[in-house]
Amino acid sequence: MLADYHMHLEKDSVTEDCRFAPDRVMEYAAAAAAAGLAEIGISEHCHRFRQFRPIMSSLLEPQLVAGGWWLPDQFNYDLDGYVAAVLTAAGREAPVAIRLGLEVDYIPGREDDIRALLAGYPWDYVIGSVHFLPGWAIDVSPQDGWPHRDVDQAYRDYFQFLMEAAATGLFDIMAHPDLIKKFGHRPSFDLTPLYREAAEVFARAGVTAELSTAGWHVPVGEAYPAPQFLEILAGAGVPISLGSDAHDPAHVGRDFRRAVQLARRCGYR
Repeated sequence: MLADYHMHLEKDSVTEDCRFAPDRVMEYAAAAAAAGLAEIGISEHCHRFRQFRPIMSSLLEPQLVAGGWWLPDQFNYDLDGYVAAVLTAAGREAPVAIRLGLEVDYIPGREDDIRALLAGYPWDYVIGSVHFLPGWAIDVSPQDGWPHRDVDQAYRDYFQFLMEAAATGLFDIMAHPDLIKKFGHRPSFDLTPLYREAAEVFARAGVTAELSTAGWHVPVGEAYPAPQFLEILAGAGVPISLGSDAHDPAHVGRDFRRAVQLARRCGYR
């Protein structure tokens, strides 16, 4: 069964009134059916919702966060409305099953606040992401921070945050688990030990690793995670989910057949 669990309803051309509405969810369901999927999950970014502003307040001063210029203008929508829209769509006669998810940034020190907020909603799953390292939004653009960073240290910091996030128990799925490579920067050292350590943490925490096809459409040109990392995850018994990271119905299930072939080559069945 093919299922796309990483999708976002946001799009600039969609009006505010319908962006988080059942009809918008149904557009993704129709696209999923056309792509041969059996199930989808909507997992909007937590920074879209005003309830998360206090939790992410430490990131809201752009001068302190390289690449964070866009974040203060977020948090414009109501989480309750989003949940209601997805659940309403899930209750309709849809061409595929629809699940309720959320993509939540790992913010060290705010774990209890995140846990308390998430507890009030009937999530089918929660995706955990590392988009921020201290003073830096890592995936915004190659100009925002990378020219001034030690690439080796950036990789070490990223994987440390990724493992800390997995160990919190807050998340069911760890999104794009080597996102740090997005713009093609590579460390000078062998990543195998970090891959193995992360896989062990994932296995102990009981989380799923996302196999994201979005990596094929960014400068690095490689799925998340890298094939070697995926092989190590398979060897550690860590399950995977598939995600397109779609921000438009046209991208639902994108490259999933290719992803399945990759997963099988790396040991998944």
